[in-house]
Amino acid sequence: MKVKLTPLNIISALSIMAVGGLIAKKEWILGAGNHEFKNPLIALCILVFFVSLLCDQIFRKFIPSLARLWMTQLMLILLTVLFVLVLKLSVFG
Repeated sequence: MKVKLTPLNIISALSIMAVGGLIAKKEWILGAGNHEFKNPLIALCILVFFVSLLCDQIFRKFIPSLARLWMTQLMLILLTVLFVLVLKLSVFG
């Protein structure tokens, strides 16, 4: 089995690291006074992990070239971040 490092693999690793930090009650993730957001953040990080893992497998099946795979996944991540920022500014701004 060939192991390929892709942007969605990196995102899934970071989300698992954040879950571990939240469960271990590390202050660097939430800050000192934001402990009421701990459980929703754990659920969100687990959701991000599974979605990124699933999307990575789908992209690997349909895009054989590693360079095109990286570009496609980076575009997906960029569009997702832009969508979240626009949503945050328009709804919660």
